[in-house]
Amino acid sequence: MSETILYRENDNEPALLWVFGADGLIGCFGVGLSSVIGSGGDAEIRIESPSVAEAHGRIALVDGQYLYRDLGCEYGTRLNRKRLGAGSSDGEDTAALSSGDVLRFKPAEDSGSGCVTALFTRNLPRDTRFETIALSENTSEIRIGRSDEAGFTIRNDAVSEKHASFFRSENGWVLIDHASTNGVFLNGKRLTTPRYLSPSDTVSIAGVYFVFLGNKLLFSAPEGAAQSAPAPAASAAPALQKAAGATQNEQIRKETVTPGGERLVINIIERSVMRRFKKLTLLQDISISVAPGEMVLILGGSGAGKTTFLNAVMGYEKASGSIVYDGTDIYGEYDKMKYEIGFVPQNDLLRGTDNVYATLENAARMKLPAHMNDEARKARVEEMLEEFGLSRERDSLVSKLSGGQRKRLSIAVEFISRPKLFFLDEPDSGIDDVMGRGLMENLRRIADSGTIVMIITHSPERAADLFDKVIVLAKSSVDNCGHLAFYGTPDEAFRFFDVTAFRGIVKRINRPDENGEGLSDYYIKKYKELEAGRS
Repeated sequence: MSETILYRENDNEPALLWVFGADGLIGCFGVGLSSVIGSGGDAEIRIESPSVAEAHGRIALVDGQYLYRDLGCEYGTRLNRKRLGAGSSDGEDTAALSSGDVLRFKPAEDSGSGCVTALFTRNLPRDTRFETIALSENTSEIRIGRSDEAGFTIRNDAVSEKHASFFRSENGWVLIDHASTNGVFLNGKRLTTPRYLSPSDTVSIAGVYFVFLGNKLLFSAPEGAAQSAPAPAASAAPALQKAAGATQNEQIRKETVTPGGERLVINIIERSVMRRFKKLTLLQDISISVAPGEMVLILGGSGAGKTTFLNAVMGYEKASGSIVYDGTDIYGEYDKMKYEIGFVPQNDLLRGTDNVYATLENAARMKLPAHMNDEARKARVEEMLEEFGLSRERDSLVSKLSGGQRKRLSIAVEFISRPKLFFLDEPDSGIDDVMGRGLMENLRRIADSGTIVMIITHSPERAADLFDKVIVLAKSSVDNCGHLAFYGTPDEAFRFFDVTAFRGIVKRINRPDENGEGLSDYYIKKYKELEAGRS
């Protein structure tokens, strides 16, 4: 017997805040034109909890868009995975809200059973019930899908036949997306790999919401739906457990780490900033996957967001979405992943008064593991000198180097730790074709060693044969935002844009006042249709 949930998207439903604690639903609150969230008596949305300050935050409707603003409380607020207010890395205290976004009123390190979670919706009726599925020892899996064979059926065309599963492993409950078409969203972010769940995690599937509370799972049940979903028998084996001779934990690791090798999976829903309490979207809808050893060109028209894209992928400027490398979420585990990322900016930060050897020696001390001894560090410095053709310049002052030599030194400084992800913003600017070609050949060798290399350059023709893939970003005239206009091999790109060189692609998508043909909207739409046909 399966459970049927009827889901209807309704933009006319009121904005509501569903608040959950360790034991379940605390309450449902309507959101007015301006509502203060807090534990104090003056708060319009009053939540009595030590996790919530007297005046913790405010939700306001501005130009048709709901915005949340942290009011400067001690703990700050987490919107999905982004920190606002206290502890925010970029000082932001305001962000736009979309249906399904999750607010947490507790620091990340305390986000267990004591966390208060608030789910913001505009697609649930106020009379929606949140029903309970008990997660007893006899419950091994909750299968979700459109098929009657699913343990929990959602009758909606947006749901795949076999969409997702919650299942018990040795180390706790796990959520997995079974390659569904429209995705599974965990705490507002699309799921890309199996993830262990923590109490108060919130999951969205086609407008049906699930809240994990450790020993039970709450789900939104519109009026008229049955009261509860049956708990599958303990013998129902999770999908990841079926491989012969593998335990669930081994399979989770395998699914998370090894599919396709150490791939970089980029899923940017949007990258936006707040300007005077208004949201400005810079990038939108970019989903690609890069294999280890690929050298990727980032190409785009003026203002299309090439550097913004690079910063978002590196985690320097986080976007809405997820960036996952080798099964590890770069945003969620940035402190760990930052050592796997190398970045060479357009303008280097080298000190002209140091010589080449001292520059590399200092980089070795900063970037190599602390347990590495002096002899090993010196050996790595010598490797970099040889690899980047700087051995004869080891005693030269940085200020006396040629433009090409200085560029190679900048790359050597960042590559000395041999990162798995290597990003470069115009590394060949200001140097001639011969030196530029040689530098690109160095980067090609780095990619051939298994590193993912992504490059922005305004002179791609001199290294056209060295790139495996090209990302084309174009700025839409409709929303003034950067979109993905193509991703594939250079030859595929030339056929797609009907040109014979990279400069022809840029000409196609640049505005007429920038010596272009103004066809960015056409190619954005054409690529979306191409991708839709593939899926």
